[in-house]
Amino acid sequence: MSPAPGHPANRGTGSTPDAWSLTARISPRRVVRAAAVDANGQPLNAYPLVHPLAGAQPWTPWAVHLTDPQGRYRLLCADLDAKPSAEAAAADATRLSSVLSELEMPHLVCASGPTGGRHVWLGLHESLDAEVVSALAYLLKAWLPTLDVAPLVNPTSGCVRPPGTPHRLGGVSQVIAGSLRALTDATVTTDQVHALMSRIAENVQLAAPSAAPPQHRPVAEANGMPFLPGTKRPLSAGCRALLNATPTGDLSAVLWRVLCGAAAARWRFSDIAAIADAPGLEHARTLRAGATRVPRPTSGPASPVAVLRRQWTRAVRTVAELAPGQPQEGTDASFELRAEVVAAIVRAVQHRADATPGRWGRSRAGLAQRRILDALCLFHLQAVRPDEVEADIRRLALTCGLDRETARRSLLALAADGWISRTRNAAGRRGARWTIDPGGVVHTRVSRTLSQADPRPAGTGPALRTALGTELVNRLRASALDAFATTGGLGLEAGSLYGRLADSLDSVQCSQLLGWSIEKTTRVLQRLGSVGLVEWRGSCWQRVADALDRVAVDRGTEGVGRRRADLYAEERALWAWWREELDLMRAGRLRKRRQRLRSQPRQGISWPMHPRRPDGKADFVAARHAMQRRSVAPNSSMSFRGTPKISSFSRLTFDALSPKSAPNRTGPGLPWTSHPQLERTRSFKNLHPGCPPTALFLTSGR
Repeated sequence: MSPAPGHPANRGTGSTPDAWSLTARISPRRVVRAAAVDANGQPLNAYPLVHPLAGAQPWTPWAVHLTDPQGRYRLLCADLDAKPSAEAAAADATRLSSVLSELEMPHLVCASGPTGGRHVWLGLHESLDAEVVSALAYLLKAWLPTLDVAPLVNPTSGCVRPPGTPHRLGGVSQVIAGSLRALTDATVTTDQVHALMSRIAENVQLAAPSAAPPQHRPVAEANGMPFLPGTKRPLSAGCRALLNATPTGDLSAVLWRVLCGAAAARWRFSDIAAIADAPGLEHARTLRAGATRVPRPTSGPASPVAVLRRQWTRAVRTVAELAPGQPQEGTDASFELRAEVVAAIVRAVQHRADATPGRWGRSRAGLAQRRILDALCLFHLQAVRPDEVEADIRRLALTCGLDRETARRSLLALAADGWISRTRNAAGRRGARWTIDPGGVVHTRVSRTLSQADPRPAGTGPALRTALGTELVNRLRASALDAFATTGGLGLEAGSLYGRLADSLDSVQCSQLLGWSIEKTTRVLQRLGSVGLVEWRGSCWQRVADALDRVAVDRGTEGVGRRRADLYAEERALWAWWREELDLMRAGRLRKRRQRLRSQPRQGISWPMHPRRPDGKADFVAARHAMQRRSVAPNSSMSFRGTPKISSFSRLTFDALSPKSAPNRTGPGLPWTSHPQLERTRSFKNLHPGCPPTALFLTSGR
């Protein structure tokens, strides 16, 4: 219960009676949460005390639950934190309020207190499942950096101070936009929340670096609406079936697939408008209202014409960005579900890892293991595979800013502790395959939860995957920069903490991230601050990104990541060369090939003969030096300058994480030297300057 009226914490923190009566009207439960106090009687930013609405008004700040006793959300509140800056919180509130206004969703914007934070409230006419709200929270977090997702992902005790309640530092939560009727007479429907999720998902996909690939097909316009130029053709059989059949289930997904198929068939918006009454376009004509559907408004952003125009524009852009021969989005019926499942599995693994910070922060080996776990999670997201992914130690090392031996030991340690398991050993050119879900326990639980949850709008799964992937990419990229090299740089500890400082955090929160003591956390933060990589702003630590190159130069670690990538690219090429030799030997064609190479220069993409010692065994030293010398030849097509971007691996990994694309990419290369034995190796007399294609550099999984 709350402190008694005579408690010191109660002096000077009262609010108007209207705030308490408003709380009683909007609260989904019969109790609220009241703030605790410290040893000096000052209210804390924690609400563990339970206070009944039937009792007197609390003398400390209180917060209202967002869910009813069954755990379903009756209120939604975006808690925008002012820790980065009050201006950032206000800007995010304005962005969210603008979208809500466009969707005609009544809402309320409050200034939470003297620090400049913002609360954006929504009252729900229909209760929402916790899984749906959790998905909305993570989408909003990817779009609004200042959002605190805690109240929206904790249906048991998530709560927010309602309008008019006092703030622990003074003042009250004041309404600055909207009407209290948005909470007292809630009108927001489930369909409107789904429309909001779809809009936020679009914004997340457009803002993500990996969500804006180069446009592969030209886009033209007619009457202000885009279309793909070309000869119009009939819709595919599957698309016609969706268009003409009475839709069931998620109508927004049906609309999306029809529009993607029409865009790929070179239709125009006028063709779609002419069949606006088709059954497959039902989502554009009506809104869901409980168990039935009602007509959309005739004007505004939620009208049928506005919905069709918006979704058509998105469909045309999506189809235009697909590479030639790539299946168009909407034809893979399993992608949406797979993206949602793999994002939920990765989120569960990340939550489990975050709940045991001492497991990682107790040693530098533990910090390296956490990076490897994060990289495997990223690979699962990129592959959209919940079961297993191929991950060789060199790819992991480059992704995490480690060496390959550290990556190998980290994999074994994680497997020994049950965090991951190896599903297939490395063989030939293929690397070992790993899973972050040994036994499929998380997959089973996630699938059961999603099957029992309320349906989500189309595009939610891919957007959640993009948001989580972007978070992991940014974390790994920041911690793997040259400034944090283990030899000469700031080291693993500083790099790991810097990578986790995407949000503004105080010293206590930083210590909780990695399970360190306050003393050790302060020491590492001071070390980062002494070189200008973090700074104390207001009441928290924030990263300073523009000093990374300077720190790497000052410490002599500039180019460390690029040189490591050069070395691994060379090792991959050497391994691919030897594997090619073994394949030819097994095929029994080596004798004929030797004769052919003696009589004519190398053609096409075949490899030259691998150098041998006088006893016939492979000479790997000569092979390395021959490849090094040819790679620096003026007319050579070979390159070991980092990981090739034309590799078959996902662009999200190497464009975002490869040292080649990082700011620190200058510095001396590998010491190319010739080898005297090379001149004595007859098999290299026919080595043409045109060397193996760079795509083969990544074929080795060793």
